[in-house]
Amino acid sequence: MTDPLSFRIKKKIDRYIHDPMVALIILPFFLILKILPFKISSLICGSLVYLIAPFTKYQKRVLNNLNIAFPQKKEAEKIKISKRFWFNFGQIIGELPHIDKIISSKKILISGHKKIQKGPAILIGAHLANWEFLLRVGEMSGRRVSFVYRPINNWILNKLQFSRNSKINADFFKKGRAAAIGMANKLKKGEVIGLTNDQILREGIMVPFFGKKTPTPQAAAIMSLKWNVPIFMVRVERLNLLNFKLTIEDEIKLPKSIKNDNAVYKLTKLISKRTEQWIIEKPEQWLWAHRRWGK
Repeated sequence: MTDPLSFRIKKKIDRYIHDPMVALIILPFFLILKILPFKISSLICGSLVYLIAPFTKYQKRVLNNLNIAFPQKKEAEKIKISKRFWFNFGQIIGELPHIDKIISSKKILISGHKKIQKGPAILIGAHLANWEFLLRVGEMSGRRVSFVYRPINNWILNKLQFSRNSKINADFFKKGRAAAIGMANKLKKGEVIGLTNDQILREGIMVPFFGKKTPTPQAAAIMSLKWNVPIFMVRVERLNLLNFKLTIEDEIKLPKSIKNDNAVYKLTKLISKRTEQWIIEKPEQWLWAHRRWGK
């Protein structure tokens, strides 16, 4: 079916007007950040977002999500968490051009990497601390890891991001059917794949997250059970302003009493539960601005 004329016009406007204008704003900003020392870049961006973001429309979404996750907390405490979240989010922006420097300067410690030295494995992370380090778990563990990515809507920024990722010792599959096939083939060959499980997926199964059911990715559980591949949760923590810890935790295992017809749900629920525990321990480090529970 042919696209409506209005849709085709919008696509042209986005490609030749909107996207270049946005890129012209963002790219010089990132070049400036890249020139700055990573400590200054991180703290400046953290401070700017901390001051500005609470007055944007996204603050309402952050507080709504905090109300779902922590209904027992007082309003003042949730506002405090939201402000700390914005500072952490700003730091991530400031750290994006400096990921290599942060790793080489040994500002991030890794533990548990020996657990994935041999054989196939599924690594599952979450949008905590600076989740960009999840893409480097393979480099720091001595294994090449494959990831699924969702293209950025802006085609210019997407090319830039693709260029950045091409320098990482990893493989990337564009989200979709081809990605599912590619990731399955990697596991069959005894390789390692990496996924995140803390974002909403319309095609996912309904699993409770902080007590409220929400569509949740189940691909990790399906592949793990189908090919008997171990799942390891990968936690990223910001220990202080500029130091991090990446931990590959022990394998997540289902109790033997779980029946096969319920195993995918139970395993996905275990993954979500562990992510909850991470968030409870350091709530200011999670991506509260995401629509985890939908609109």
